[in-house]
Amino acid sequence: MSAANQPKGWCPGALRPMLSGDGYLVRLRISGGVVSAVAARAIADCVQRYCNGLLDLSARANLQLRGVQEASLPALVEALQVHGLIDESAEAEAVRNVLASPLAGLAPDAAFDIRPHVRALEQRLVSDDALHGLPSKFGFIVDDGGDLSLASIGADIRFVALHDQSAPRFLVSLACCDEAAVIEAVELPDVAARLATAFINEARQCETPPRRMAALIASRGAAVIWRAAGLAPSPQIPRATSPPQPLGHHPIGASGFLGLGLAFGRVSAQDLAWLADMAQAHGAGVMRLTPWRTILLPGVDAKAAQHILSQASDAFITDSSDARLAVIACPGAPACASAESPTQGDALALSLLARALSPAGVTLHVSGCAKGCARPQASAVTLVARAGLYDLITQGRASDTPVQQGLDLTACRAALRAMAATEGARL
Repeated sequence: MSAANQPKGWCPGALRPMLSGDGYLVRLRISGGVVSAVAARAIADCVQRYCNGLLDLSARANLQLRGVQEASLPALVEALQVHGLIDESAEAEAVRNVLASPLAGLAPDAAFDIRPHVRALEQRLVSDDALHGLPSKFGFIVDDGGDLSLASIGADIRFVALHDQSAPRFLVSLACCDEAAVIEAVELPDVAARLATAFINEARQCETPPRRMAALIASRGAAVIWRAAGLAPSPQIPRATSPPQPLGHHPIGASGFLGLGLAFGRVSAQDLAWLADMAQAHGAGVMRLTPWRTILLPGVDAKAAQHILSQASDAFITDSSDARLAVIACPGAPACASAESPTQGDALALSLLARALSPAGVTLHVSGCAKGCARPQASAVTLVARAGLYDLITQGRASDTPVQQGLDLTACRAALRAMAATEGARL
């Protein structure tokens, strides 16, 4: 493990952490998004011992441990290894970037159980040295075709389980590409490897090698990738892209699952340990991590859910009307060295006004800098920190041209209030 002298801005892991404003950022790629209550308590203990007491659930359903000092890194990694949470090498860790449906193997509306195929894909990525040449942010999605769709989450290569087939099959597609190919489920690891290899080979032909599939397709087209992988795609109608919000209790069979949201994905070690206790005492003893910054507890019936919700701290979001769901913010200053304002506190202060812009969905993105890491896509309103103040962008991303500049928090409130009034909202 080498944490020193690493460049900023790549996708960190546990064996190759990234230095940020509050220390090193250690990212855990949880296989399949499934973490046992025992492992969750171990993670919480590590966060208390070796970190700053806080961790984040990312938009890729990874857990990020913050505030780690370099002297503590070896002990932290050793403690995590005991629970099987560390890969065998930094290269394997970096390439194992697979997001799976959170209720895989449990959802009654899924096409079939995708868990064996997720494990096979991860194993192929780890064991095939040629695939270690993939950029660290290059990602795969395996979607079980259920209602908790991953269609709103970006991916370089996407597999979606198909319903009503004589045998299990996936629809495979590429980023920003409106065509797809049908494959047998057992082919998934080989097809993923062929597509990834085609990406690596074609990217090397570019003067500036692209790091994502969408950029390569924009430069060279999708046909060269499909052809190199031996696939013949056909036009497809995209699935709906509205992200689900699985909060509260949802019945499945004799029990169900309970979804608890996290504002900005942040949770304290104490709250994570409590959640692990609830999963063990009232559920199936596991947690399912989602890219919507919500943690699911399977095996929880309605009575147990009511008990858990009655004890949950205010840090958890339990109601879809919660105004905190209207805002997204990066860690901000001082946690991130690039951030120029304390974004999360400001975002919370503006959340009610953000919800007034629209009764549902994310309406406000508060970014510590123009990179816009927390939300790459456009938002109704984006505030970008600059020298402690904010530039305001409408219907755009953090890198877009602002319509107002140099706003303090009071001015931001006034701007949002004026927009809400224009939309006819009632504050």
